[in-house]
Amino acid sequence: MAEDKNQVSTTGHQWDDEDGYPLQEFNNPLPTWWLYTFYATILLSIVWWVLYPAWPMQESATKGTLGWTMHTQFREELAEAKAQRKVWDDQVSAMSVEDVAKDHGLADYASSAGKAIFGDYCAPCHGRAGSNNAEGFPVLNDDDWIYGGTLAQITETIDNGRAGAMPAHLESAGGSFSDAQVNDLTEYVLKLSGQNNDGASATRGAALFNGDAGCSACHGENGKGSLGNTYDGEEIDAGVGAPNLTDMIWLYGGSRDKIYETIAKGRNGKMPAWGEGFEDLGRQLTPLDIKKLAIYVHSLGGGQ
Repeated sequence: MAEDKNQVSTTGHQWDDEDGYPLQEFNNPLPTWWLYTFYATILLSIVWWVLYPAWPMQESATKGTLGWTMHTQFREELAEAKAQRKVWDDQVSAMSVEDVAKDHGLADYASSAGKAIFGDYCAPCHGRAGSNNAEGFPVLNDDDWIYGGTLAQITETIDNGRAGAMPAHLESAGGSFSDAQVNDLTEYVLKLSGQNNDGASATRGAALFNGDAGCSACHGENGKGSLGNTYDGEEIDAGVGAPNLTDMIWLYGGSRDKIYETIAKGRNGKMPAWGEGFEDLGRQLTPLDIKKLAIYVHSLGGGQ
């Protein structure tokens, strides 16, 4: 009886022939469409080598017949983006910061741009989105303001900077009061902020606060700070920058030890100026940048 064996194309490579069934490698060519596609990619790569930068050499590379580079494309796209921004920037520059804030479209644009500026220049101290709680750097997304939270006041702070000086009161630190008197003042500040305190000591501290220590001249007779407050019937200059002592929001800490340290040794805080005239300090933002930044800070949640 004749053997019926399927005849298939092989590569001629055979390993075994057990029971008349050899172990062979079949010759299965790639599909024609796949092969043509592969050849097409080879041709395309050759065209690419001719048109675009491709082959590195010792000091440069082939430039391609189109003269295209990523740097050129980047500069063109950057110029296009600047041209688009200029339309908005011209409008923001021509308007007051208050009027910009009233225009929803311009305010959104200015706030977005201000956010980028904030990330570059302000976030290292004030934290992302103004939420930093590091000692000595005020939070900007609450409603507690030392120098005022209106758009004009925020602009002034950014433009000219702020310098806040709290004098030392302890004799050994250059002040005029004994340790016992500084303790009394500490107890009174604890009382103002609603914390546990020694009543008798706080009473003596109140007399010092509104008397010889002169605290009320800056913080107000009610301890609510210089902003919008009065002393002896006259409004305190908002530029004094004395914080509210009654709201449990602290720049240098509100524990007894921290309050004692502040009263005894004093504090010196400085917000750098970013406006025109401070180029020699290596810091300058344009008036347009400051306007954008002020709108962003005002939008963080605590603007007045």
